[in-house]
Amino acid sequence: MADKEYVCAYNHCLHHGEKVKSSEAVVIGKKKYHWDCAATKQEIAECASAYMEITEDKTQYPIVMRIINTLVFKNQVPPEYILKQIKKSKLYYKSKPVHALYGLRRLFWEYEMKMG
Repeated sequence: MADKEYVCAYNHCLHHGEKVKSSEAVVIGKKKYHWDCAATKQEIAECASAYMEITEDKTQYPIVMRIINTLVFKNQVPPEYILKQIKKSKLYYKSKPVHALYGLRRLFWEYEMKMG
């Protein structure tokens, strides 16, 4: 019997609408994802939750998700770098952690220019 195919539930699907087979699908809740789309989704959610730990205003979550998605997909900043910088800022600036997420884009590209 042939594998059933599903449309990836991730809004920013890395496979551009290519269907995922049921044998290869990762199920989160009731939604089915490609394995790398699910991993990216989890990494971005982890970044957002780490940022929300240091923010008093919890209603900012949708804005934080939009900013992180923009950094990852439009500006090509890896989610690992974003998470590392958020955690680093929490350790270094205990009273004033990173509040301007878009500043991470500049930090990343300066870091890349030095390394490259």
